[in-house]
Amino acid sequence: MKKIDINECHKLLLGIAKEFDAICTKHNIPYYMLGGTMLGAIRHKGFIPWDDDMDFGVPRTQYIKLIDILERELPAPLKCCTYTNSKAVKSPFAKIVDTRTIIDDPRIDLPVEQQIGINIDIFPLDCCDLNDNKINTIRKWEKLSQLVYINPPHKSYTKLLIKKILRLICPFSHKYILDKICKLALSLEKGEFLANIHGRWKNREIIPVEWYGEYTRYDFEGVKLCGIKEYDKYLSKLYNNYMQLPPVEKRIAHVDNIYMKDKES
Repeated sequence: MKKIDINECHKLLLGIAKEFDAICTKHNIPYYMLGGTMLGAIRHKGFIPWDDDMDFGVPRTQYIKLIDILERELPAPLKCCTYTNSKAVKSPFAKIVDTRTIIDDPRIDLPVEQQIGINIDIFPLDCCDLNDNKINTIRKWEKLSQLVYINPPHKSYTKLLIKKILRLICPFSHKYILDKICKLALSLEKGEFLANIHGRWKNREIIPVEWYGEYTRYDFEGVKLCGIKEYDKYLSKLYNNYMQLPPVEKRIAHVDNIYMKDKES
C-alpha cells in the first residue's frame, strides 16, 4: 500500500463531495456543509489545510431516502457505508467511502485491511425543541457506545484493559446501542430547531431552522457546494472568532495513516 499525503486526500474527498452533490441535486435533496467543512468554505474557500474529512448534513425527512439512493446510484469506487453494512462504521450516521483507500484508525478494533478508506460523513439533521429530553437520552447512549466500543485515540495498556472488561460486562451489543440511538432520533417531535445530534459540538449544533435556509452555494476548491445561509451566526456559535486560525500545535489531522490500496494484478 502507498501512503497518501494531505493534498491527495483533499483531491479524493472533493471527488466524493462532487458525486454527493450531483446525486442530491438530481433528486432535489437539500444538504448543508457542516462544522469544519462550512468553516473551510468561508475562511479558506475550500479545505482547512490540515483537515482530512468533510461533514455534510441532510434533514432526517430526506436522509433515509438519500441513503437508499446512494446505495443504488453511487458510481464505483464509491460506496455508502453505515453500521448496518460495514463493521468498520461505529457511528449512527452514513459515510461515503472511496473503496480504493484505507485509513488505519487506531480507534477501530479491526485489522487494517477491514477498515474503510477516505470518506465524507453524512449526518441526519433532526427537528427538535431546544430542551428535548430525548436528546439527552440519545447522548447517554452515544457515550456508552464510545466508552465500550471505541478505542481511545492514544492506546495504553490500562485503557485497553478497561475497555475489554467493559465489553465483557456490557449487556448490549454495539448494533443494539446504535439501533436504539436511531430509533430515539426518529421519535423526536417537530420543533423550531434543527440539530446535528451526533456532531462533536453537542448542543452548539442545535440551531434555529431558519439559519439553514435553502440552497445557498459557496465556493469550495473551485466548485460550488451547499452550505448554511446564516453562516456567520452558525460558525460564531461553534467556534466564536472563527476567522482566527488556531495555534500551530492544534493544526492537526484526525488520522495520520491513509493509504491507497495496491492495484489488483
